[in-house]
Amino acid sequence: MRIGNARPMLIALPRNRILPARRVARLRVADLEIDALDRRLIQGTIELRLSPSEPILLYTLAAKRGTVVSHRRIADALGTGSEVRPNALARHVTSLRRKLGDDADRPRYIETVPGIGYRFVAARKK
Repeated sequence: MRIGNARPMLIALPRNRILPARRVARLRVADLEIDALDRRLIQGTIELRLSPSEPILLYTLAAKRGTVVSHRRIADALGTGSEVRPNALARHVTSLRRKLGDDADRPRYIETVPGIGYRFVAARKK
């Protein structure tokens, strides 16, 4: 292929998708280091094994720490649009909580806001 005929390659992403730029892909909050692009999570000194969507889910919540993030906004961030059902999202959150050692009744990281979404409640790292 000649360079003159080369077309730029574009990657289509769903509208409103929250995918951080490379320079801000890492977020440190509480004892967590979240890398949404490389899909890694370190809690303290331990790297946790996560599903492909869990680091993006956690980054989406932690980036809006203290603010309720709606089910729809989370679905957009995951690239599923409005197709994700709240019960499917709840399963993702439950799995993530289990891996973090979090408790839905006394959350250290993720608080459920019934009928609306979720809120990241952990304090910033000092």
